[in-house]
Amino acid sequence: MPFDEVYVRRSPNYTEQQNVTIEGEVQFEGTYTLSNKGQRLSDVIKLAGGLTKRAYREGTKLLRLMTPEEREQMETMLRTAQRNSGRDSIDVKKLMVNANYPVGIELDKALKNPGSEDDPILREGDRIVVPRYDGTVKINGEVLYPNTVYFKDGKNADYYIDLAGGTTSSAKKSKTIIIYMNGMVARADRKHKPRPGCQIVVPTKRQRQGFGLQQWLSIGTTAASLGTMIATIANLTK
Repeated sequence: MPFDEVYVRRSPNYTEQQNVTIEGEVQFEGTYTLSNKGQRLSDVIKLAGGLTKRAYREGTKLLRLMTPEEREQMETMLRTAQRNSGRDSIDVKKLMVNANYPVGIELDKALKNPGSEDDPILREGDRIVVPRYDGTVKINGEVLYPNTVYFKDGKNADYYIDLAGGTTSSAKKSKTIIIYMNGMVARADRKHKPRPGCQIVVPTKRQRQGFGLQQWLSIGTTAASLGTMIATIANLTK
């Protein structure tokens, strides 16, 4: 009838097709469609036929496509950092807003406990990379000779830093971090030791802002004025 309004509701069970990709040491690399909103990492590994014998589980990483909301948050953070940056702050001009970002995962735990918190739910655009075993450790940052050396079980970060010639005079050794292949980052301490394929990064100390010519001239002028005042007071008290 005239002025009637007809509404066609969206089915609550309908979802647009979402795809993820998996590559590296799995039986069948390629793109897979998520069958439901709750599909997890272990499910896609099974769809890909499982891991090969050469797969390095601890190094498996998940790269996630940034949503428009996440990109907006990142840009806001960078603008805030730009406003608050000083001479000792990070150069935000060098920061790049990438389309993907790593999500720290532990594939061993995900496969042992499917459906648990260790088994992340996947979403559109996720990329799973299962590498081969990499028996090396990279050392970068404030070391005398950035290097890549063979991994030795049980050795701490200091052992590998020494193999890179030790730290420079501008190194902040207490803030050394370890970047693992699976995307996780940890402080280099007794609890966290290097693993195969990781990277050790020694950061730089914040430079102290010294006195420039203008500051020294200001100090000199103040000292001269103070000296003149003291001389005047001395003459008046004679």
